[in-house]
Amino acid sequence: MKITTHINGALLKKALKMTQAHSQREVLEEGLRNLLAELQRKRFIKEFDSFRLDLSLKDLRKLRI
Repeated sequence: MKITTHINGALLKKALKMTQAHSQREVLEEGLRNLLAELQRKRFIKEFDSFRLDLSLKDLRKLRI
């Protein structure tokens, strides 16, 4: 998809340098991927915040029944 937008030039240059990306497009796509991953991580934590992760194998087997 082609879009036209205004982006802070200094921010874009810094992102290009730090990511060692080959193009502005690559930087923007990577930024969007990271944003989505972070949002998904936060949603997962919110949904399963009360889920016990310290269960033993024996505890898990009891829960299956």
